[in-house]
Amino acid sequence: MLFRRDKKLWKRGEVLFDQLAKELQVASAKLCKAITIWSSHEQDPDARSKIVLLNEEIIEAERRCDDIKEELINSIFSKGAYLPQATEDRHRLVRYMDTIVNRTEVVIRRLVSKQDFPQRIPHEMPILAEKVHRCTDYLQDALKYLDKDYDKALKYANKVDIMREEARDLDFHIFGRLHSPDYPPKDSAYLYTISVSMIKVAEAAEQTADYIQTMTVKYG
Repeated sequence: MLFRRDKKLWKRGEVLFDQLAKELQVASAKLCKAITIWSSHEQDPDARSKIVLLNEEIIEAERRCDDIKEELINSIFSKGAYLPQATEDRHRLVRYMDTIVNRTEVVIRRLVSKQDFPQRIPHEMPILAEKVHRCTDYLQDALKYLDKDYDKALKYANKVDIMREEARDLDFHIFGRLHSPDYPPKDSAYLYTISVSMIKVAEAAEQTADYIQTMTVKYG
């Protein structure tokens, strides 16, 4: 049986898909900013209020992503906007992208859950946040080129893998530092929770990039 794609729905699906990728990147950028402010809070008397505001903005971005995901699943994928095989691929990408945003929200919520600042914060924390942000930045580029240039999509997906590896190495370094006498045990546990939570964002980005790599082989 010949499958006829609904072009109007397809165009709407592409707009929504791009919006989801942008919201993901906005949330990631805000998290990176929050970690930077948090790490240098001693120089900023308004650090706490700025982080709380970023927390609210990331939560709002996550809710927008939920709305986009819901429309894609219920009003686009289920109504013939894409060919069946492409529908399955897009559906999986949307779930992966949603996981990235959810994990980003987890980090910022954990960050604001502690009312006071740790006595000492490793200077590598904002560097780690930047690497995680670059993972999502490269991922957005890979998604942008997915239907336009498979070679470029693959190139940026590979960059996500490389950056995630750098982030993981830095996380291990932070782990070693936190288990030294310089950090009180309660601060060490909290700080490592933040570090591990950021790595989970990078891992979710890598999972998405890995699937993009699979798609480039399948369609390229």
